[in-house]
Amino acid sequence: METLDTNLPGGYLLQGPRHSYRLDACLGKGGFGITYRGRETATGVPVAVKEYFPNLCKPIRTPDGGIAPSPQHQDAYAKGKKSFLNEAAMLKALDEIPSVVNILDFFPESGTAYMVMEYLDGTTLRQMVERDGPIPIQTLLPPMLSFIRDLSTMHQRGVLHRDIAPDNIMWMPDGSFKLLDFGCARAMEDGRSMSVLLKPGFAPFEQYQTRGQGDYTDLYALCATIYFCLVGKKPPQALDRIGGESDLMLPSKLGIAITPQQEAAILRGLNPVSYTHLTLP
Repeated sequence: METLDTNLPGGYLLQGPRHSYRLDACLGKGGFGITYRGRETATGVPVAVKEYFPNLCKPIRTPDGGIAPSPQHQDAYAKGKKSFLNEAAMLKALDEIPSVVNILDFFPESGTAYMVMEYLDGTTLRQMVERDGPIPIQTLLPPMLSFIRDLSTMHQRGVLHRDIAPDNIMWMPDGSFKLLDFGCARAMEDGRSMSVLLKPGFAPFEQYQTRGQGDYTDLYALCATIYFCLVGKKPPQALDRIGGESDLMLPSKLGIAITPQQEAAILRGLNPVSYTHLTLP
């Protein structure tokens, strides 16, 4: 089987069961997929298209643009593709939550699967901090409070994101936040083992294990993200803090203008061993 470039080429026509999409360029790659910018062919509406492409399964791009896993990974590939489509359906049910990226379409095709989302022309929190430096809390707090309310609604629907981080929250031109990349999202645990997926510095202690995750997992990651935005660097890893190998520097001690109540709320969410619900004044 011929091995081609990993990405689909610009101009590639993706045909779904109801709509077709013309892909323009690759926006980014992760461990489980490739995201493209594209347009719905009938309307010209810009979209983002995520393609299921799990690197661990050593997939091969076929000459027709399809994907085939290596023979020894076929079962894992099929299971992952089913999970990809299930998660797309789960996210589609959250479309009315303003801070969640809207899912427009999803379908299997050419041996893989695709998720079509609204195209978001904003700036991630990581990009903002890297470009402009730490974000003052009076600037960050108003959109963050709305985002927290939407995150609470998502949790009430039984969905965990499990990958909240500065590069997965986008600040939109209208001043709102959008939560991106639900590739690690899962329904609330209900006794099942969960895969170990994490970003050091933003992942709480329980995310280094396969059990014990809950809404507090997302809240820890969100507080770590807020800390990063205010301070300009991520907190020490949760395991290092539990082991006494590293201390969390208080924002106020670093010269950040923050009230004692606001700082206490952030530190409460960043407690690596005691999980409580987050309330920001």
